Amino acid sequence: MNVSVIYVNWNAAEEIAASIDSIRTHVRDLDYEIIVVDNNSAESCAPLEQDGVTLIRNPVNAGFGAGCNLGVQHSTGRYLLFLNPDTRIHTDMLSCLAHVLDTTPRAGACGPMVIREDGSIDYGAARADLSIINEFLEHSTLAFRFPRNRILGRPYYSFWDHNSTRPVDSLLGACMLFRREIFERLGGFDENFFLYAEEVDLCRRTRAAGYHIYYVHTCQVLHKSKHSTTQFFGGMHTMVLQYLVSLNYYFRKHYGLLGMLAWRAVIFFVYTGRAILGQRKNFLDYSLWSLGLRTYREQRERLPSSTQK
Repeated sequence: MNVSVIYVNWNAAEEIAASIDSIRTHVRDLDYEIIVVDNNSAESCAPLEQDGVTLIRNPVNAGFGAGCNLGVQHSTGRYLLFLNPDTRIHTDMLSCLAHVLDTTPRAGACGPMVIREDGSIDYGAARADLSIINEFLEHSTLAFRFPRNRILGRPYYSFWDHNSTRPVDSLLGACMLFRREIFERLGGFDENFFLYAEEVDLCRRTRAAGYHIYYVHTCQVLHKSKHSTTQFFGGMHTMVLQYLVSLNYYFRKHYGLLGMLAWRAVIFFVYTGRAILGQRKNFLDYSLWSLGLRTYREQRERLPSSTQK
């Protein structure tokens, strides 16, 4: 088996079925298998009960990374393609990405150009590693206000037109192809991340092991809206809180206690300043969270958990 296509599902069976249809329509000359891990969905998985699809029913929702790891355990491909439910392919993207790994021995993973529904390029398909400086640029919105500046636009490489293939720090978890041997050697996704930043962590560990991560502009995937994630969390506010929880773990893991505290200080000052400026009332929640005064556990007890990037 050449490529194992792995989806993690939570109440998105029809989306995944449509994504699978797009693969079957456009992939002709590549040996692949399709595996779907259902993370204890409330809705029916009937659209996924079809020939050629291995459906794994997980009795609990342990998160996106854990779902991917479970899918890998049931896969046989030498390459692993992690694909979000809300993706569609209109060309043979699988063969395109597999060719990159076939011909680039030091490539540990690669990902395609990501196209939004309106036809624009999603610059989030490739990003720089998470750092204190990059976090300040992102959360202060400087990275988005001055995207073409080589310094301020660094978090998402937005100063670059994304029309060339090159090594990057990290890929968007919605669509990325990994060498199985490297994925397994690294222990897969860190399941301490429930959602968000797990792909950045895995890409960082891949680079630390001596391999490169490639953004491939000649391969393309359509990425629709994040409806499933928003549905899970009940809105953008709690999605951001979950993102902060994941980043907190990331900085503690890779930068130590002092690095984590420095990152929390950035979050406090940035969102306190934005709240004072009246940009959004709930920004103060993020400042309080950074001080440990408002725990995310209190928020999450009332919410289901998510699986989609």
